[in-house]
Amino acid sequence: MIFNKIEILNLDRFYRANLINSIVGIKQASLIGTVSDKSISNLALFSSVVHLGSNPQLVAMFSRPNTDTPKQTLKNIIDSNAYTINHVNSKILHRSHATSKKFSPSESEFTQCNLEECYIKDFQAPFVKECNIGVGVSYRRHFTIDENGVVMIIGEIDKIIVDEQFISETGEVLLSSLDSIGVAGNNSYYSLKTLSSLEYVSSDDNEMLSKLLELDRI
Repeated sequence: MIFNKIEILNLDRFYRANLINSIVGIKQASLIGTVSDKSISNLALFSSVVHLGSNPQLVAMFSRPNTDTPKQTLKNIIDSNAYTINHVNSKILHRSHATSKKFSPSESEFTQCNLEECYIKDFQAPFVKECNIGVGVSYRRHFTIDENGVVMIIGEIDKIIVDEQFISETGEVLLSSLDSIGVAGNNSYYSLKTLSSLEYVSSDDNEMLSKLLELDRI
């Protein structure tokens, strides 16, 4: 089946949203922890966190367009200059999905969804105690994408919480061993499984190139 642009635009809007969201593949399901200017903790499920660079250590995430009612996560990030990224795992999958319900600004998703907030020294935003990976991020800036009003939030990693036994000798986090969960579309979750760890291919390593091409013929 081939969808052309006109056919895509004519699809039911919910069907189209699920199709476009899932067609780009599986992304990490993350709980974003923030705190409001009234000291109320907030937790929101995102699948849009991306790596921007390692020097400095920047990440980005995308928030839906702002409306007359400001997005709580975005507002809290701007007000407090801090947020956390917490990997969803299978033990808290359903509670994590429950955070997508629209709660009032006076309610904490931690309390409403039976998740425990955790704070570390010198960092304002709450981590999720039940998560195996937590990343503390300092807000740097945000801007609106002209084409659709989506807001891109850029932050710098300040804290990383992960058991060192789940970091390889080369520094890679062993996501499948930590039970991290991926998401495609809005409602479909996937477990992660390591297939292979391949060597870096340098520009002059023709032997490695030939070896990789041959392996896919097997």
